[in-house]
Parts: sequence; C-alpha cells; structure tokens
Amino acid sequence: MTIAIPRTGTPPQQNAGSRVGLRQAVRAEWTKLATLRSTKWTLAVTVLGALLVTVLATQHAGHRLGYKYFDPTNQSMTGLALASLTIGVLGVLTMSGEYGTGTIRSSLAALPRRETLLTAKVAVVGVLTLLVGEVLSFSAFFIGQAVLAAVGAPTAHLGQPDVLRAVVLSGAFLSLLALFGLGLGAIIRHTAGALAAYAGAVLLVPVLLQTISGDPARYTPDLIFANSVAAVLPQPPALSATVGFLLMVAYTLAALGLGAALLKRRDA
Repeated sequence: MTIAIPRTGTPPQQNAGSRVGLRQAVRAEWTKLATLRSTKWTLAVTVLGALLVTVLATQHAGHRLGYKYFDPTNQSMTGLALASLTIGVLGVLTMSGEYGTGTIRSSLAALPRRETLLTAKVAVVGVLTLLVGEVLSFSAFFIGQAVLAAVGAPTAHLGQPDVLRAVVLSGAFLSLLALFGLGLGAIIRHTAGALAAYAGAVLLVPVLLQTISGDPARYTPDLIFANSVAAVLPQPPALSATVGFLLMVAYTLAALGLGAALLKRRDA
C-alpha cells in the first residue's frame, strides 16, 4: 500500500514576464518616459523653440513687398520645422537610450515578449507626441495669426477651406516623426548613429535630392511637412496633403516594422 504525502510547498511560479501584458508594459513605459529629464527638456525645447520661431517668422511677414500667393496658415506653422527635429530626438532616445544605459536587458527580462515591449513604446510615444503636437500646432496657428494681424499681413481662420485640416494634420505629422525616430532608434540602437540618421533623413537628404531633376526632394519628410501637409496653398510640384501624409505614415510603418524585426532577432 502506498501512502500519498500531501505537498506543503507552493508550486513553482511561472515566469513573471509571461504574465506581463500590454497594459502593464504601457504603464511601465510611461513611467520611464515621464521620469527622464531628457523627455522634459526635449519637450520644452520643442514647444518654446517652435513658438519663438513662429513669432519671429510671422513678424517678418510684415516686411514683405506683396502678399501674392501668401499662405497665412503655412506662415504660422514655420516654427514647427524646428519641432520636427526635436520631437524626432525624443523618439530616438526612447529606444536608443535603453541600449546606451544597458537598461534594455532589464526591460527584456521583465517582458520577454519583445513585440509587446515595442508596442508599448509606440503607444506611449505616439499618444504623448500626438497630444503635444496638436496643442503646439493650434498654439502656433493662433499666435501666428495674431502676429500677422498686428503687422498688417493677411490672416486666416479655422473656418476657411483646408485651414483646419492643415492645423490638425500638422500636429499628427509631428507624432509620426517621433515614431519614425523611434523606429530608427530600434534599428540602429546607438543614440549618435540614430540621431544622425534622423537628421540626415529630415535635413540632408532633401538638400541632396534638390539637385536631381524631377524634384524627388518633395517625397522627403521635411518637405512633405512644409509644402504639403501644413500648406493651404501648396505650390507645384508639391504633393497633395493627403498623399503626403499617407507617405509619411508609410515611412513610419516601414521604420517601425524593420525595427521590430531586428529587435526580435538580435541580442540585447
């Protein structure tokens, strides 16, 4: 006869990382992002720098000799060119910063499912930069119109055709640029290299492509932003706002997709 001996110990626990879902990952990513000084400084430079450039650019509009083909909406969005650079830095640092400090190992130990980790980063950065981008875009518009009115230049209002579209899509475009930077951070992993790649895509590539016939520079992110998305009166051969915005969505998805594939294949 055998006697069953009851087990008094507790069963072995499952891997803690297997129980961590997207909600917990998003909460953790938000905590990391919100507590970084680089986040606060980057957002401060983005907002204050963009609004300062907007004021200076719209004040300069009063010195124009004429206002033929003048686009008051696009003029008030001039400061967002600076924001397009700084907000991309935030996206890059969100990913590459963890590789630089080595905390990516801790993140992957707590959450072995790498696709969930990247999804959480995308969600947090996307929502944060969308909110900041929309607030900044509307602020730049209203401040810019007030300055234009003060210097006697033509102004625009949200009820005019395509003005609201330009303001809303400009804020969303900033969020896409941040996610594009995040994708580059996941691909390159080194902060300096990822920042150089982002600056090259936004600043250098358009300059180089402008020397080529057919104006392929109009397909680059910065010129799409300036000449298509933020413009009410796009000048040929600029893309339409819809085509330009969708093209930036494609760029962002491509960067994030490649970043996700490499994150799953490479060691931390």
